[in-house]
Amino acid sequence: MGLGLLIKNLRYLMRFDLKKMYKDLDYAVNAFDYMKYEIKEDINNILVPQVLSRKETVDYIIKNRASIARYGDGEVRIMRGEDSAAQKYNPLLAKKLVEILCSDNNKIKIGICSLPGHSLAKANSAGKIFVRKFWGAHIDWFFKQLKFDKQYLNAEFTILPGSQEEYNQIRQIWQERDIVVVSGDRVFKHIQYNIFDNAKTVEYIKAPTVNAFNKYNQILNQVKRTSKEKLIVILLGPTATVMAYDLANIGYQALDLGHIVKSYDAYKKGIPLTPSYMKKFFQKD
Repeated sequence: MGLGLLIKNLRYLMRFDLKKMYKDLDYAVNAFDYMKYEIKEDINNILVPQVLSRKETVDYIIKNRASIARYGDGEVRIMRGEDSAAQKYNPLLAKKLVEILCSDNNKIKIGICSLPGHSLAKANSAGKIFVRKFWGAHIDWFFKQLKFDKQYLNAEFTILPGSQEEYNQIRQIWQERDIVVVSGDRVFKHIQYNIFDNAKTVEYIKAPTVNAFNKYNQILNQVKRTSKEKLIVILLGPTATVMAYDLANIGYQALDLGHIVKSYDAYKKGIPLTPSYMKKFFQKD
């Protein structure tokens, strides 16, 4: 019996009269035999959100010139009153993140992580540990904010794609387009391979790498001086989620692309994705 099944069985045992089970062997045997049906019914009643695959997400963005606001652990931490790597807790930011997640706005798509609520069979050991530890603590709350009849994009498409084919597909989003990259002032400091080098033109707007939301209006006003014909790419932690939403509302195509710059650079350099590197990867720049 695996550890997971053992824990499930122990949780179900708490529903039973253990004293009676101890005294009545037939009752104990029958209770264990029937337990699998209770587990099955509970599992069948569990709802999980509809999340497109990474490839489907990128295809959707390209085909529809869609905007995306992404939600990962950083956004969840802020919404739940904690600090994230890129941003100290800010009550206004937390409020806006909850409002955007719960909104029905056809001008922008919401991206969420696909692993929570699903099998971890294909995840690496670091991914399994993270999902079980972080999402185990937050998944019930997070899922209560979602609509299960709604289709979400996959927020994970920006995190360490594993092949050149995946990166080629992502790079098609800005192929021969004029783009503006809004990023932390240290994001490109050690980057050798720039994923945006196939764009027609690239303009950079620098913002604080940490606590960018504290300068939100100033950054947003600078971006709004840009032509709406240009694609806006935002790399600013939880601030990017809000900014993509606000820009999409006024007619821009805005993409919250998280770690895509570091991901591409690491891939091109052939950096092994060891546990120690992964820990460093997700730290603030």
